[in-house]
Amino acid sequence: MPGGKVESLHPVSVTGGGRAWQAVVLGPDGVRHAVTVDGATLAITSNTVAGD
Repeated sequence: MPGGKVESLHPVSVTGGGRAWQAVVLGPDGVRHAVTVDGATLAITSNTVAGD
């Protein structure tokens, strides 16, 4: 997310034994997003607005 700042980052397990990262990102507009990143390809697999 351009201009966003990562507030937290931690590894998570995924179905089938893979790994991924989950980050909470504060966007430049002040909205927090829960973003999941594939551990092998670094592709964003999920991006949802996180509740406060």
